Amino acid sequence: MKYGMIGGFTKFAFAKTAFDYIEKEIPGIKMVTYKPRALREYKAIVERTPGIGSMKENMFVMTMYAGAFLIALYKKADGKINEEKLKGLIYALSYCPLMVKAKQGKSAFTEKEIANRTKQAKWSRDHIEEYPMNWYYYFETVPGKDEYYITHRQCGICKLTRREHCEEITKHLCMMDYYTFEMQGAVLDRTKTLGYGDDECNFHLMSKERAEEIGFVPSPDAK
Repeated sequence: MKYGMIGGFTKFAFAKTAFDYIEKEIPGIKMVTYKPRALREYKAIVERTPGIGSMKENMFVMTMYAGAFLIALYKKADGKINEEKLKGLIYALSYCPLMVKAKQGKSAFTEKEIANRTKQAKWSRDHIEEYPMNWYYYFETVPGKDEYYITHRQCGICKLTRREHCEEITKHLCMMDYYTFEMQGAVLDRTKTLGYGDDECNFHLMSKERAEEIGFVPSPDAK
């Protein structure tokens, strides 16, 4: 991928929240040397990762850059970010100011959103040989309802953590899905996740009103 404008924007969006959290929660890290090392690693990860298409074609481009940023933070912490601190960091970044501004109050169930997801799901399957690092998925709506299913058979973040030899953090990165959809007024139910070693990610999304209508109860096996 190219670092460029998207790489710089991702750093701008996440850096302050990330470094403030790490400085507060992980005092063993020397921030004066850690910050530049982590940012250099982020740029290096971006530049050595094969591209997955343009932002217009693929809504997951930003997700890949965000994944690269989190991986860099984790790798350059030299083992000091344990599982609980990593969960906290991911939560903090999911609700950083620019993420909230981008997602909060914007419905996941608009006609435009549905059309875009339908189009891009097909594009992902049609171009997987051209962009093997990309996601490969299916999108299915429930006619007349604020409800749909996304089934990922391949995941770009899983591929990226594998390339960067830090697969142990993948399942925690998957939690961002719950946070971003929640900001868009959606309830996510998911019992299978590629990041946990399952054969697919079985997203079931519904509006809060639709969840109430069908008497939705969160699965005890949610991932």
